[in-house]
Amino acid sequence: MSLNGAFSEMFTPQKRSASDASYFSGFSSFFSTGNGNFSSMPYKKALTLTAVFNAIEQISNDIAKIPFSVNRKVGNNRESQPNHPAHRLISYAPNSLMTTFIFRKTMAISLLTRGNALAKIVYDSIGNPIETIFIDWGKVTGIRVKNGEKVFDVTGYGTLLASEVLHWMHFTLDGIVGVAPITYGAQQLGLAIEVQTYSATNFANKGVRQGVVESDKTITKGKDQIIAGVKKAFSEKDPTRVAVLDEGMKWKAITITPQELQIIETAKFTVEEIARIFNIAPHKIKSLTQSTDNNIEQQSLDHQSDTIQPYVTNIEQEYAIKLFTKKEIENGYYVRGNMNVLLRADIKSRAEYYSKAINAGWKNRQEVRQLEDDNDGPEFLNEFLTPVNTFTEQQLNANIQNTLKNTKDGNSTK
Repeated sequence: MSLNGAFSEMFTPQKRSASDASYFSGFSSFFSTGNGNFSSMPYKKALTLTAVFNAIEQISNDIAKIPFSVNRKVGNNRESQPNHPAHRLISYAPNSLMTTFIFRKTMAISLLTRGNALAKIVYDSIGNPIETIFIDWGKVTGIRVKNGEKVFDVTGYGTLLASEVLHWMHFTLDGIVGVAPITYGAQQLGLAIEVQTYSATNFANKGVRQGVVESDKTITKGKDQIIAGVKKAFSEKDPTRVAVLDEGMKWKAITITPQELQIIETAKFTVEEIARIFNIAPHKIKSLTQSTDNNIEQQSLDHQSDTIQPYVTNIEQEYAIKLFTKKEIENGYYVRGNMNVLLRADIKSRAEYYSKAINAGWKNRQEVRQLEDDNDGPEFLNEFLTPVNTFTEQQLNANIQNTLKNTKDGNSTK
């Protein structure tokens, strides 16, 4: 199926004769279902593009290194819940084979390349979650909705209910199945691969391309032998290869056309297109053409808020819905991913963030020490600072009353 045809089919409402018909029906040739039937852009082929590989590497690393924790809102306070069974799964040990970094990185790579990431939740005898096991999306053969719940048909696992799995989705048109960025960018990525292949072929040929053999004489016999001889000479891998032409024959190469030269020049433009496909700042995939010392800091902040934050929110909500009971959610339990960790490598930005937080009074110095994994300092560090030129209405009224009182007392003394 052509890309245009797939788009047309995807945007055409699909009729399902039964409530448990697979949502893969009619879409398997369009998005990466993992069953090998799709034709738009195999993700492994897309990964041969360094910009695609680096974009996926950058985003998956950022998602993986963010610490997630179980917390509970109690009144106006937030309390960490390290003893909750889910805390172990999301903070340091999701299963016996992976750390949380590797688990989330693997899930993120699947999300970015396949549009979906899946993990089976294993429970103990009393219903507490004890493991989350990654499932290769290629094993998913169908997704159905039955009795108001998603049902996954998975090779080797049988039928899994949505409540039994973590399912992260990328861009989705129906809220059931995600579609990978690679799929929608298939045409542009296909062009990039063609440019890459074209450039590699020319490099391998040492610049020798198609050409013709010219002669002042009319050649009636032996043309095949001449062609075979030239091909043999130019196909040798020896860099000193030489072709000898008899009887005044001349080799004339067919030079590169302006159109072909323009194709090669599109390689730089392709990096920007890939950045758009993955919604990542170009400098994050090592393209500094439009980056300067003045704007790269802002681009880094944009990367956190526009690229990484949506993934974190998605993961937080999926963790909470699947790992907490309904009662726990009602009692204020939630999962939080600490985005501040992305500032660790940037000492200047981290220092400015902490300074503003302390001086504005919405964090105290003890909390900042804890964020830096330092031991607690003296007790007075628990106090919140207030800018001397900033007062609440209550403080202003109190200051006015004190001033009036002092003035009155002074007059009385005189």
